[in-house]
Amino acid sequence: MQNISKLLETLPVISQSRLVASGFGIWVVWKGDLHGVVDNTLQEFGALCVAREGEQALWYCNTVEVFRAIARLQVWARVNPMPVFCQLVPLTFLAGYNLEFSVSLSVELDRQRVAPPNDFEVVVHPGLKERIQSVAGLSTEPAGSMDGLANVKWLRLVADQGLDYESMLRWYFIIKPLGRMSDKESIVGWRDFSTDIIELLQRLGLKYISDVKEGALFLPLDNFRLLKSFCTEIVNLIRCNKEASDKKYWPVVMAAVPQGDLHFTADLPRKVGLDWNRLTPDYPHVRFMDGFLLSPWFRMNEARYGAGPVSLDSWCTLSLRDAEGSRGYGTMQVPLPNALVASDGGGECFYCGLKNHEASQCPSRKIVTPQPQVWRLLAKADFNDFSDGFASLDTDLSKEDFVSGILKVMESRDDLESLLARAVFEINVPVQLRTLKLVWRCRSKEWDGAFKQLAPQEGDYIWEALDCLEKGDMDNSERFLKDAQIKYPRSYQPQSLWGYWYLERGDTTQAMFHWQEAERMSYTPLQQGCMAFLQARLMEVEGDYKNAINTYKRVNTLAPSWLQPVYRQAVCMVKMGFTGQAMDTLFDLVDRDPNYFNRILVDPELDRGRVQLLSAMWEKWNEAEKSVETTRKQVEDLTDDISRRFDETHPYFEAANEELDRLRGFGQTNNYVAYHQLLQGTDKFRAGLDDEVRREVKRINANIGHLTERVRGIQREAAWFPFPKLLREFNKEFNHCVDKINWIRTQRLQEADNFRKSLRFSDEIEEHIDSLQGRLVTLRIIRDATLFILMLGRSFIWLELIGLGILLVALPSLIYFTQGVEGNIILDTIKDPSQRWEISKGLVIILSILCVAAAAIKSALTFDKRKRELFDQIDKEIRGSTSKRY
Repeated sequence: MQNISKLLETLPVISQSRLVASGFGIWVVWKGDLHGVVDNTLQEFGALCVAREGEQALWYCNTVEVFRAIARLQVWARVNPMPVFCQLVPLTFLAGYNLEFSVSLSVELDRQRVAPPNDFEVVVHPGLKERIQSVAGLSTEPAGSMDGLANVKWLRLVADQGLDYESMLRWYFIIKPLGRMSDKESIVGWRDFSTDIIELLQRLGLKYISDVKEGALFLPLDNFRLLKSFCTEIVNLIRCNKEASDKKYWPVVMAAVPQGDLHFTADLPRKVGLDWNRLTPDYPHVRFMDGFLLSPWFRMNEARYGAGPVSLDSWCTLSLRDAEGSRGYGTMQVPLPNALVASDGGGECFYCGLKNHEASQCPSRKIVTPQPQVWRLLAKADFNDFSDGFASLDTDLSKEDFVSGILKVMESRDDLESLLARAVFEINVPVQLRTLKLVWRCRSKEWDGAFKQLAPQEGDYIWEALDCLEKGDMDNSERFLKDAQIKYPRSYQPQSLWGYWYLERGDTTQAMFHWQEAERMSYTPLQQGCMAFLQARLMEVEGDYKNAINTYKRVNTLAPSWLQPVYRQAVCMVKMGFTGQAMDTLFDLVDRDPNYFNRILVDPELDRGRVQLLSAMWEKWNEAEKSVETTRKQVEDLTDDISRRFDETHPYFEAANEELDRLRGFGQTNNYVAYHQLLQGTDKFRAGLDDEVRREVKRINANIGHLTERVRGIQREAAWFPFPKLLREFNKEFNHCVDKINWIRTQRLQEADNFRKSLRFSDEIEEHIDSLQGRLVTLRIIRDATLFILMLGRSFIWLELIGLGILLVALPSLIYFTQGVEGNIILDTIKDPSQRWEISKGLVIILSILCVAAAAIKSALTFDKRKRELFDQIDKEIRGSTSKRY
């Protein structure tokens, strides 16, 4: 038994429906292998297979063509029997905001079961009886109750065997080139590219009509298979011509229009009811139902041209899916709110570019000052939430008037919905009145940082005129403006405000004149650039894109650092349909300022080229995602590297970890700007880390050199210590310092472990050297005292020996030469044999005392000189061995 509930379980759950449509469902159950004619026939008649599981499938169709398809199968099965059961029931089709689709069945139908069929059988829900009878040749008859099916009065389909029930599903495919066929560039470009298209049509055997005046080609496509084939061929032709350097290419807009009551005549493009100037170039436009039928081979992208609800008759664009195994391909999924891109039939608002209100009613006039922080806040938002934020914004704006609704949303300022709304009105801030206030007060000549320091408000009447204009009091504003112009006839300020006054009056000619006068009267390049920018913007909203681009280029020469004129040039090219040519400019802006990536995502004025832009931006996004995935790991590696290199007490440790935490936060935000900040910040951090390591290594090497000199000094001081056995602890600490110095000198300090050890060893060495120098004071005292005693002893011995020698010679000589002298008490005493020994001992004692005194004086006078001589000698002896150790 096949259960329909198993099919319904395979369908996605759609929480918010972008599209709801009633239609017809076909529950198909078969036994064995399903004959290919079933799928082919249902598809050719416009049915969409929404679910398939095992030996059953569920199809959906929004037209009565499905009845012809089933009748055709029934007629065919009488000649070619096949075991297939078909049930026709009412079915509701649902599509989400990402164009995923599902269906909804009534409660009585979603639990049906049926046994495998033995023959071709069709049952019809009684609610479809009248719709079936509206098709020529079809009728119904009672079928009675059936086991496993819902308890309703089922009918059988009765088909007239004499009819062939051919499908009425046919299309006209129209191709129109961009540009005016009166321009030489457009004529040459389209002529070369149309040659390739005509060759394709001839190869496929398709008849076509060429409108020379409009430059259009259009052809009939009589079945679904031909529609799929031709869409594939034309998209591939455009892709090949774009990528090949030797091929000719010119942008075109294309649409597959249901034939209906339209006739294949030369005026067909003008009768289909499409605004060709708003179609996205290079992508076929089809109805939503046709897009869902083609979705297995193409990607669908919504194209909205009205404020009404989306239906299966709304328009979408197709982009070819890449084959399995080919290079990656995708698109950014950020559908803009219908309220922001829909048109009420009027022109673009000068202030914001939306088409659903007049300039005098623009919500941007209620915003007091520029808010550049919007882009910084938007960079912190998750890209995946953009779609939900816009969907919520669309829901809120659908409940009330647009202007009051959007102002209420922006005033909340606490959610993504409000942030996205403010970002939309921040895109064109240079042309809004809040910027004019700043330009009047600015004295800078350049746009970079121009509004950081402003002069106070100066001038009579002009500020009152501006205030009245913002409030919509046009009469008083005019009165103040006239007074200001009389008082300041050579000032650009009244002229610039006159331009806005006439703009809101609807007189764009006078607005252009006054802005031209304001530019002529301006004093600085900044003021001239601003006034020229207003002129270019006015040309843009009036559709004069070529002159607008040229004027934006002139603004760029006046303010080379200002990116906004460059961005507006790209927007104008997109509005003209030349999206491919605008991409290089837009992506160059993204490289210079990544916030332009988010600007492109939320800009409603890029809606014409949105499909192509989002597809191209996906490549940039995908590349950034891959780089970020690697960079996230690098940030973790850098965190480990910092922990391995630096101790927590090191001043760089805390600052480095704060920066790494900030980078880690960027990596957790799915936003291109955050990705760019992560990639750029990681490179900058790595460069800073390398610089810090180099500085530390240089400091370590310099410190080690200084410590080496201190160790050498300690060695010199301790070398003459006379009691080496007492230096066991001193030598142990000294050798520890020498070993650590040698280790630091021989290691590659750029490695993390060696780097951290060297920092720690440097501190240890310094501590040990301080300890050694403290011990060295005692050693120096003992050494110097010992050296002095040795020098004193040596001098004393030499003086004593000399003195004793002199005494030994002098005393006998004195006795001998004074034998004849009598009466001298001293001589008599010396000559007395009994007193001679006592006299000799006294003389020796006196001599020793004198020698000690003389030796002490001599040693004291020559101690420093002699010590230096001895140390210099020992330095020469140990210098060789010392150099080998360090």
